[in-house]
Amino acid sequence: MNRRMGLAGLGGLILAVAALAASANDKPVTATGWFDDEKCTAGRVKNGEVGPSNQDCARKCIKEGARVVFIDESRKALFYVDNPEATHGIESDYVEFVGTMNAQAGTVHVDTVKVKSKYVAKCGKPQSKT
Repeated sequence: MNRRMGLAGLGGLILAVAALAASANDKPVTATGWFDDEKCTAGRVKNGEVGPSNQDCARKCIKEGARVVFIDESRKALFYVDNPEATHGIESDYVEFVGTMNAQAGTVHVDTVKVKSKYVAKCGKPQSKT
């Protein structure tokens, strides 16, 4: 019995140390970009295309289980959102969020969000001739 309790205590200690190590990599951040779905976004960002995907498509993919990501405009990088409920209803809108970023883990945690501009679909619009 004592051995089991000792192992359980040791396991708890290991988890606590791991959590502290992870939180030590979290840095406060204010960033601009877009919340989107991983499925439609990962390949585009990898190819240097930084911007939102179609809002209806993003919402559908997220509803079907795709992970929510933040496309960081200045870093031209994609980060997984560890609290996606904070982004519900603002997918593909241009936003500024305040929270924490763990660049090593590739994650962000959203504390507050401000929509800077609502999403406007660009498909179907004729190209301007300049």
